[in-house]
Amino acid sequence: MSLEHLKETSIVIVGAGPAGLAMAIALSGMGFRINVIDPKIEKDIKNPSYDGREIALTHQSKLYMEKLGIWQDIPEKSISYIKKAKILDDDSTESILIGDLIGKDSEIGFLVSNNVIRKSSYDTLLILQEKNKDIKFFFEDEVTDVRNFDDFSKVELKSGKMLEAKLVISSDSRFSKIRTLLGIPSEMFDFGRDMLVCSMKHSKTHDQTAWEWFTYGYTLALLPMREGFIDGQYESSVIVTMNKQEINNLLSLDKQRFNEEITKKFKNFFGDMVLTGPCYAYPLISVYPKKFVSERYALIGDAAVGMHPVTAHGYNFVLKGIKTLTELIDEAWQAKEDIASDSLLNKYNRKHRAATKPLYLFTKFILAIFTKEVPSAKKIRKIFIKLGRLPFIQKTFTKLLMKE
Repeated sequence: MSLEHLKETSIVIVGAGPAGLAMAIALSGMGFRINVIDPKIEKDIKNPSYDGREIALTHQSKLYMEKLGIWQDIPEKSISYIKKAKILDDDSTESILIGDLIGKDSEIGFLVSNNVIRKSSYDTLLILQEKNKDIKFFFEDEVTDVRNFDDFSKVELKSGKMLEAKLVISSDSRFSKIRTLLGIPSEMFDFGRDMLVCSMKHSKTHDQTAWEWFTYGYTLALLPMREGFIDGQYESSVIVTMNKQEINNLLSLDKQRFNEEITKKFKNFFGDMVLTGPCYAYPLISVYPKKFVSERYALIGDAAVGMHPVTAHGYNFVLKGIKTLTELIDEAWQAKEDIASDSLLNKYNRKHRAATKPLYLFTKFILAIFTKEVPSAKKIRKIFIKLGRLPFIQKTFTKLLMKE
């Protein structure tokens, strides 16, 4: 077993997904030795495959991505602009329209494919690696053990390598193995449904509006992508949420029957809908740990908050957590204090919980009233829709989407 002992203050980041890469970018150049560990091969990190997921971003997230240098590397053609958001109940006679009160040339948010964000993040990190000489990757490897001592942790890898770190940061998915290894309990909620995502062309405009349609028995969503093709068609990311068997039944259809079925589910609202790529299915499970920290250890990304996608705040919370943790680390470093002290980590825990828990709970509430079929839930959702049409509530929702 080899020991990679580093004189510099070392930080280990577990996971090279969007969260882990952004964390490494935020820390690069501050004076640390940063070690990024991921079981994937480098090729899959450098050129990630499209996985169907489109990431909704707020204005604050865009600004922070610009600060990190990630946004500048995203091609303009890969960015879609969301002008409005619309929430509809089953019969579509009542709806909430968010963003209608802002200027016609403004947007409430942006949409970028997950794989595009990942690629831009890795490309940005490679530039910083060359510039600052403070980043080391451990691809095709994973953490098997973490042992804490008075002023550092020892991180053992599957390859047999041993790293010393002042701080270990987990960004290894909502099912984090390191979080479990260190004994941090989590609230894990299985919604009992799967999410099918795909991109589709359609003949009627999406009007650069994100649609969320709560029907009885399933939920539909449509996120606007390209404004139009040469043939006058539009493209959107389509999300269908149903139980696993129903999702499997959809996936078993041939392309023509699939197109007809989705067009029918959307009540022909967007005209004929046609697949433009493969479909992907994901289980819907939310995760919220009892705490985001342990001794010399912090959770970020989905390992910290695994959100249901209905409020589209998953990656926005990722960036918010990274910003909070990085600022606390920088303050401690400048003051020549321990970057993984209990007081620092507890402060991060308090701040990130305060920033995420209200929306996490609100999301569960929304899903409870909009996905249950009992008469009381149906009445409540009608009342919710009516209240949501009030101007001051629409303004509140718009500010939430644009700034959080």
